[in-house]
Amino acid sequence: MSAFPPFAVPGVEPESGTPGQGSVAYRGDQLADLPTAAAVLDRFPAELIGLAGPDETRDEHPIARADLVAQIYVSTGDGLRWGLGFDDEVGHLVQPNLGSIVEDYLENALAAQPDVESAYHYDRESFQAETTRVLRADEMLARWLDAILIAHRGYAQQLGRALPY
Repeated sequence: MSAFPPFAVPGVEPESGTPGQGSVAYRGDQLADLPTAAAVLDRFPAELIGLAGPDETRDEHPIARADLVAQIYVSTGDGLRWGLGFDDEVGHLVQPNLGSIVEDYLENALAAQPDVESAYHYDRESFQAETTRVLRADEMLARWLDAILIAHRGYAQQLGRALPY
C-alpha cells in the first residue's frame, strides 16, 4: 500500500487519478471551501465581469464565483510540478482577444505567487508551474485563484474597462 502523498487533499477524492499512484487532478469547486482557497475566494466578488463574449465583442457578461471555481483545475504527480487550466468562459476574464495585448498577465501573476519558481503558458487555457516546495492541491489552487484575479484586473485596466469591484 502506498503512502498518502503530501500534495493530495485528505478526504477529497480527485476528479481523476489516485493519490499515491501517479498524477491527480482536482476541479476548483472540490477544494474551494478549504481554508486556504476560501481565503482567496473571499476577495472575489460574487460575480466577475467577463471582458469579451464568445464572439469577442465588447460585451460584458457576468461569471458567478461558483461557476469560476467549477471551471478551473489543478493537477500534479509530485506537488512540485503543476498543471493548471480553465474552461473557455474563464478565459474571457483573464485573456480577452480584443486588440493587441502582448503581456501575459496570467502567466506573470502566476509566476509572482509565493512558492512558485516558474510558470509557463503553453496553450491558450493551459499552464505549467513549478514550486519551490511541495504544496497541497488546495494551496496551489489558492495561488491559481489569486493569479486569475490579478490578471483579470490587469486586463481590464489594459482594455480601459472599469470593473465594479
